[in-house]
Amino acid sequence: MNASVQVHGELPVHTEIPRMREEPRFCDSLDLVALPTAVSVARMFVADTLRRWHALFIEEHMEVVAVEMVSLAVAATGPSEATSWSALTELSPIRLQLLGYQRHIVFEVTDTHTEALELAGEAPPDSGLGLVTTLASRWGSAITPRGRVNWAELDVYERTEAGLPRRASTPSPKPPAVTGGSLPEHDYDFLQRVHNGLGRL
Repeated sequence: MNASVQVHGELPVHTEIPRMREEPRFCDSLDLVALPTAVSVARMFVADTLRRWHALFIEEHMEVVAVEMVSLAVAATGPSEATSWSALTELSPIRLQLLGYQRHIVFEVTDTHTEALELAGEAPPDSGLGLVTTLASRWGSAITPRGRVNWAELDVYERTEAGLPRRASTPSPKPPAVTGGSLPEHDYDFLQRVHNGLGRL
């Protein structure tokens, strides 16, 4: 299970975290309101964006992370479940943002809550934050000028135990076997002609 990271500060999240100081190569965002319908919209937003970015490897995991993080934002800043539509007088905005970097993609949810998320102890693996902790390489929460930003970072590639990207191997054609430790006759003749030509220069 990956360890979570809590970040608190006054700067936008992606400038505070050392591995995210590089400029994103891709960026897409969506403004919603903190209602339960935002959860399904977030899933569609993530799926559509990652398909356009050709990041299908993490689509399934990022959708799960997005659903859990948007659910947290709606629970913290949206109306209570008992509130009827006719009784709604004010809606809180939330912003979803995907940031594409060379080796990872970050999902952010900005809401109007005034306290950063805190993870006390180990969250159950099947709980909201437990799923985020399991699937994300890092996650955190920060209070910024934009509001509270909860974020999660997923690697674009699978990682080895040493942390290096694991890419699908593409075996090269097997070279012809050379027996006896000597070059084939046609190779020897070719190299001899090259050598003689160089000697005449």
